[in-house]
This record gives sequence, C-alpha cells and structure tokens, in this order.
Amino acid sequence: AMQVSQPKSYPWPQASSIVFPLMTTAAMQFAARAYPAIIANKSVVKGVIQGRDSGVPAVGPQGPIVDPQTNEPVWQVPPGALQARADRIGAHMSWQLLSEQPEWEPETDQLLHQLPIVGTVFRKSYFDPAQRRNMSLVVPALKFVVNYWAKSLELAPRGTEEVEFYPYEIRTKERAGLWLERRYTPTPPGGQSPAQGTSDPSDEDAPILFLEQHRWLDLDGDNYPEPYTVTVDREGSQVVRIVARFDPQGIEWGDGPEGELRVTRIVPLQFYTKYDFLPSLDGGIYGTGFGQLLGPINAAVNTTLNMLVDAGHLANTNGGFIGTGLSMQAGSLRWTMGEFKPVNTRGASLKDSIMPLPFSGPSQVLFALLGTLIDAGKDVASIKDVLAGEQPQANVPATTVLALIEQGQKVFTAIYKRIHRSLRSELAKLYRLNRIYMPEQQDFQVDEQWFSVSRADYEAGAGVEPVSDPQMVSDMQQLGRAQYLMQFRGDPLVSQAELTRRVLKAAQIEDIPRLMNEQPGPPPDLAIRGMELELDGRRVEAEEGLKRAQSLQALAQAIKNLADADKAVGDQHLAWLSHQLSAVELAFEMSQPQKEGESGGPEGNGVSAGGAAGAPAPGAGLGGPAVPQLAAPPGLAGGAALPGGLPAGAPAGAAAALAGRLPGVAG
Repeated sequence: AMQVSQPKSYPWPQASSIVFPLMTTAAMQFAARAYPAIIANKSVVKGVIQGRDSGVPAVGPQGPIVDPQTNEPVWQVPPGALQARADRIGAHMSWQLLSEQPEWEPETDQLLHQLPIVGTVFRKSYFDPAQRRNMSLVVPALKFVVNYWAKSLELAPRGTEEVEFYPYEIRTKERAGLWLERRYTPTPPGGQSPAQGTSDPSDEDAPILFLEQHRWLDLDGDNYPEPYTVTVDREGSQVVRIVARFDPQGIEWGDGPEGELRVTRIVPLQFYTKYDFLPSLDGGIYGTGFGQLLGPINAAVNTTLNMLVDAGHLANTNGGFIGTGLSMQAGSLRWTMGEFKPVNTRGASLKDSIMPLPFSGPSQVLFALLGTLIDAGKDVASIKDVLAGEQPQANVPATTVLALIEQGQKVFTAIYKRIHRSLRSELAKLYRLNRIYMPEQQDFQVDEQWFSVSRADYEAGAGVEPVSDPQMVSDMQQLGRAQYLMQFRGDPLVSQAELTRRVLKAAQIEDIPRLMNEQPGPPPDLAIRGMELELDGRRVEAEEGLKRAQSLQALAQAIKNLADADKAVGDQHLAWLSHQLSAVELAFEMSQPQKEGESGGPEGNGVSAGGAAGAPAPGAGLGGPAVPQLAAPPGLAGGAALPGGLPAGAPAGAAAALAGRLPGVAG
C-alpha cells in the first residue's frame, strides 16, 4: 500500500518490479468519502437528551405556583432547558476537537487512511496533566498488543502499548511528579519500526521505548485484583509509574458472607477505542482490511504486470546468433546518414548468417488476465469508475447512474456505521474527561460568537453522539434526499422551517441560522382549517360570480331584444306619422276657398266629376266626394285614422290626389 518497490534479481537483475496501486487507490477512495462525512463543518458533536423536555413547574404548598401578573406557571426547569444544555455541550466538544485539540483532526485523517489497509486502528483518549487538556492519539495496531481471542477491549485481561518518549518529555514527567526518576537505557538499533528508521545510540535526543500496560493487579492483598496502568522502561525493565485505572463511581460494594462490607465489583476506566474496518473473519479481536482482502490479488496483479513489462523489454531489445561465416572485424558499430559498412561473408546472404531469438512480446492472455484481476480487486474495494467520479458510458440515464452509486455505497455504508459506532464510544470517553477535569466554567468561541459551558452541564447531561449521519456518506445521497423533501414544500402537515433547514444543510450552506426566519408559523391544524375556509370562500365567490354573469347575460339579451323591437316599431311609427301629416296638410290645402273662374267640373257647379248633386255621401266633405279614412299604423291597431275623411269643400280630384300622395289610402 505504501508503493515501496523492492529490487528484483529474477528473471534477471534489475527486472521490472512495479507495484500496482490497487490497495492505495482503495484506501484513498475510502478516506476521501469518510473524512468529509465525519468532519463536514465546524459541528462534529451533538448533545443528546433523555426524557421529555417540557419543563418542570415549580410547586408550592398549595400546588403549582402561578405568576399573578402574567397568570403563567412558574418553572423550576423551563421548557427546552434540556435541549439548550445539550446544544451547549455539543458546541463545546466540537470546539475542543477542532480548536483546543489541534492533533485530533489530522490524527483522524491518518486513522481513516490506515484503517482500510490494516483493518484495525486504536485511538487513545486521556487527560494530559502537563498540557491541562484532553488528548486523542492514534495507536497503530502493531503498537498495541492484546489477546487475539479476547471478545473486546473491555473484557481483555490486559493490553500493552508500545509508546516512545523523548528525553525532554521524560524529564517533564519526572519534574511534575508523574514518573519516578530513573536512568534509562537507549533503545538499541532495530528497536523501532522500519518506517521510523533505527535508533542511533550516540544520539542523546533519540526517543526511548516504554511499555504502558493496562492490567489487573492485587496490590492491597485483599485477594481481589484492581485495574491499574503500569509504565515500564522496556530495555531497563524498570517501573516508572503505577496509577489506578478506576474512580470511586466505578466501585460497587456489597455484603460479605459474615455481613461485612466489601468490594464486589470494580468497573475499569477505558482509554482505548478500537476502530474496525471489517470484523475479523475468524472471530479474533483484530479486524480485517484491504491488506488481507486485496493482498493476494494485488500480488498477482504485480506479477502479471511485471511479466508483461519484461516480455515487452525482451521483444524490444532482441538478441540472437551470428554464424561463423560472417566476419565484421569490429566491435560496436556506429552509422552516419547514408553510410554502409563492409561485411565479410563466404558467399551466403547476410540474413542467412544472423538468427534473432524468437521473443513473441507481451501475451494477450496475460493482458486479459491482468484486467480480470484488477476488476476483481475493484469489486472487493468498491472503487468502480462511477464511484471514483469518472464519466460512465454514454447515453446512461441519470436514474441508472444513481442506482449504481446507491448500490456501490452499500458496502461502504456498512463500514461507515462501524466507524460511527466507534466514534460515539470515543466521544463518550472525552465526555467523561470533561465531567472530571474541565474547569468549573469555560468560555469558547464559535465563529464570531462566544458561549459558556460549565462542569455542571456535563454532570447533568445525558451524553453526546456524532453529528454525522451513518446513512448518508456522500453529497449525492444528501442532495437526493433534499430533492425528495422539496416535493413537500407548502404541505401544511410538514414543518416548512425544518424542511428548509434540512435542504440548506444538505447543500452544505454555511451559517444557516442567520438565513432562517425564526418567527413561528401557525399550528398545522389552524393552517389546515384556514385553508379549508379559504377554499370555501373562494367556492362561494365563484358560484356568486357565475350567477351574476348569467343574470347579466340574460339582461343583456333582453335589452338587445327590446332594442330590436323598438327599432322595428319605431320605423313603422315614423312612417305612420309622416302619413298622417301628409294627410292633414292635403286636407288643409283643399279646405281653402276656390278663386273666381275656377271650377271643379264642366258646369262649374262645384260638383266633382262622378259626384251626384244633392246631399253628400256618408263620410264625404262638403261639396266633394267621400274620402276613405286612413288605417291605423301597423302595430298600433287602436290608433285613430284621419277622422271624417277629407273636409268639406275639398276640390274635385282631391281624393285621387290624396291617393297618389298617400300610398295605401283607399280610393
């Protein structure tokens, strides 16, 4: 995994020794996905609460106390106090891990790179009196020795860590009264791991190796061992420190056979947290990593790849045989452009005297085998192309790609849940250290705001857990769930403020509280009732509008019909009036006396032609023929016609003239 290539002497010295980065790529891909999931922002820890957070009312002799001014209950513990305390603890521990403990974040990064390869990594959490703060250090699996078949670290009878201290650190511990003053033997050459090199005995500042063993010892002679931590100089076999590994809260007392009080159980303090990549397949305490799973496959890939490179090298640098009949009488030859060299042959052609060795070059079978081995390793490591961020083949639907990513994340999600469980255990150890060692009151800063937390908060708190969600370990998963939540926008049954907060969090928007409007909305039942009333009102308004429109349409049609009728009747009435006026005008003209010499007939007797002398006919005027009455106008059957026909004294021919001027008048 470290890509360290060793020189090879087979099949020839300095042969190809390529190390294919299968495990390295798998470890980098795992760390790249796990690291931002654990440390996504400045919030790493969140406090938890137990029980209801509805508050505890103050109770007096006569029952609950009520404020007479506001008529509200007086609270001994106000509602929301548990959540507020949990928020303070979570913010404080997040500040501790990212600011007060500068080693925690880089050590976490190192842990996530070692874990997938080795399979197990330990982390030690303790309070350092010299620095007056909590410490969290990664302990490689090769540096911590425990019984392989132990069920857990808590049940193991002892665990031993190889720890190195520089001389100045040893003197600091001695002056602080933590260690006994001893003369120490430097670690001999080879005493350190190969990655750290070897110790130089002449180096006065070289680290010295100690063994820190967490075990059970019966130092008080009561035939019951107690948990202790013993630190020993490995080379000198000298004990430099023994300290109890329990506190008074972990001692349980009971009655002995004779009624005496005696210790029945001691709960030891745990300093180490075990992180597993995969559980051990044989039931041991150490987990399984890519070193065990991909080691054989990676070795086969390396061998196949080196064989292909060596075969290509032989094919490119070919050799062969030269016949004895060919004599060049020279060693190595050099050519210039267009130059030919003389060669002595015995009559045979030059090509017959030279035979190259038949090197076929890289094998296609080996090349296919190499691809199969690499694909098998990627299946185990879950580092398919789509998960590594590479472009999938063309014309692949988005839903198919998302399904591939979701399926590829299954194995990783299971691994991340184990890390999440171990991280919760580590945070519980740090929580206990704060409850014991932190000052009574401590101020801390988050962004531009200052907060305060007390030791009493930790004593009354219910614990902490990681902020990270073990179900979502990629940005795409978070954005997919946020997109799903967006379909509930405007739903009165869903809290819109919480929905918006989760969507912004999935998009990794910073400083979300400053974006949120903290004014509470109406309760869901009131919102539903309000929407129902609004819908009923809109329905009534729509029905009234429809009726009003129908009434207006009917009224407009009636007005139109009346207008059409008035137009028809009006035209006929005007014609009738004109008829009547013409008749009156003609009657007036005919009623004027005739001048002398004028006669209405041949004899001048004033009788019109065709008229009879004597009494006038009925309906006739004086001295003239009878003129029929005018009919009433159409549509006005009750209207009066011209009364009495033409007046008396109308000249002869008036009736015919009137008939010509007034069409429709009977002649």
